[in-house]
Amino acid sequence: MNRIELRKNNLMEYDTFIFDLDGTLYYQKPFRIRMLCTLLGYVLRHPTSVRDLSLIQTYRKTREQWERLERNVAFASGLSLDERQFAYVAEKRRVEPEDVRRAVELFMLKLPLRVLPPFRDEMLAEWIQRLKTEKKTVVIYSDYPVEDKLRCLGIEADACFTSGDAAIGCMKPDPRGLRVILSALGCEGADAVMVGDRYEKDGIAAQSAGVDYIIVDSVKRERERLRELFFDKMICHKMM
Repeated sequence: MNRIELRKNNLMEYDTFIFDLDGTLYYQKPFRIRMLCTLLGYVLRHPTSVRDLSLIQTYRKTREQWERLERNVAFASGLSLDERQFAYVAEKRRVEPEDVRRAVELFMLKLPLRVLPPFRDEMLAEWIQRLKTEKKTVVIYSDYPVEDKLRCLGIEADACFTSGDAAIGCMKPDPRGLRVILSALGCEGADAVMVGDRYEKDGIAAQSAGVDYIIVDSVKRERERLRELFFDKMICHKMM
């Protein structure tokens, strides 16, 4: 179900549009099915990579629970968010942090680029292009690196931020990331909209930072119900 929280009467009254990437700018469910086939094919060709896939599973679970986990672990000073997470997974799985880093780079950052383009959300891609034509500021903010995926999807943004950036150093729903973005852009929260696919991450982060939000459903036919909102500049102050 789409969820909307907007205080202005027209989307074009906002100056800045902050988009999540994974699961928002592409349809994640069909992508994951295709990605699973790709990973299985890779493992058949490289049997020793089974351990790396197991590391990825632990890494993903760690990131989902990071807000709770980090409070209970002491890390060496000066480590970035990524380095802290790599170290945590490495300790848990009794491997080196570099082993975790290599697995993440291959299976979560490089291989997905081979299968990603067909799953682009064409409606949101078209809307982003319209926003840029209207001289609105388009920002991509994700918990994962975004530049390569954006190029793969053929989407351009005015600025990109990730949770691993030194100035942010935390994951959604912590609102610090949005506050850093707003400060960097010189934008007030009331003049920005967060567009994401997970209320418990994107929506809560936006609420906490005083930013309005649109949470798009994972199913294409449900997202299409937002076409009037995006392209006819009309909004409905209710859950859709």
